[in-house]
Amino acid sequence: MMELDRKSGVPYYIQLKEQIRRRITQGIWPAGTKLPTERELAKSLAVSRNTVSQAYKELESEGILCSVRGKGTFVEDTSLIMQQESRKEKVLRIVDLAMEEAVGLGFSIDDFVSFVHVRGMEKKDLLSRMKVAFLVTNPEQLADVNWNLGPGVSLLPLLLSELQESPRAQEGLAGMDMAITGMAHLPEVKILLGKLHIPILGISLQPKLDTLVRIAKLTVGRDLALVCESSQYAEKIKLALRQAGLYPSFKTLIQPNEASLREVLPECGAVILASRLRFGVEKVLPENMECIEFRFEPDAGSLNLLRGALLELKGEKS
Repeated sequence: MMELDRKSGVPYYIQLKEQIRRRITQGIWPAGTKLPTERELAKSLAVSRNTVSQAYKELESEGILCSVRGKGTFVEDTSLIMQQESRKEKVLRIVDLAMEEAVGLGFSIDDFVSFVHVRGMEKKDLLSRMKVAFLVTNPEQLADVNWNLGPGVSLLPLLLSELQESPRAQEGLAGMDMAITGMAHLPEVKILLGKLHIPILGISLQPKLDTLVRIAKLTVGRDLALVCESSQYAEKIKLALRQAGLYPSFKTLIQPNEASLREVLPECGAVILASRLRFGVEKVLPENMECIEFRFEPDAGSLNLLRGALLELKGEKS
């Protein structure tokens, strides 16, 4: 039974988040566990439903929980939160060592806190003025750029084919601090942009974990509709699902018109689509049919490498 400290002054939703985290790390709620509904938990804790909703949404944004429309909220892969806790402990050990060193040099704890704050703001400011070009091969990926690279980092998605066809488009990248692309296209991009003399980094992309979890939980037995702008992206999605051990049967629709959607969707159990097509599909989506956006994002190693490269690059320029 979870309880909130009414006198601590800590917001209830933060207390609730930490209690949920604790239950997951202690194995009380393993991966796949269905959490109480917002209404049920709000009633048992005597708090507003908004309090529970905020806690759930923040944990979902951190990849710890997954909300499935019509089914509820579930615990994601618990290895993620274990990794987060492990990284947090490592950082805290580094902070402890630095603090002890500062005290040994005659500084107070308040001095140390002030130093860390000032240096943190300096680094934050360095990142805030960065401009990064993300070169993609499929139009669907133009919407897959909601990555946490730091406050104020501008990430501009561009189609690689447009750069190949237009020297003027290549020249437009001269004002970028860095260009990134998938590992498979890194050699080609380095040749294409060689004259611009900007850093080029290859990254590995993976499907978002909550996307895979939602697809895995779909009822087996009916085809899934797969709606994309290009056949290449459709194959990319199918390959990603196979690599995750998922083998659904698809009815694939490439740039379908409204009539095609109205004909095919009622025959399917759910629809998977590129995010850019969601508005058009939802207009004709059968009632109660689940609609899942398939998004890719950098894996943890690529994201850390990119953040580090941006900091190092900005440090060289400052």
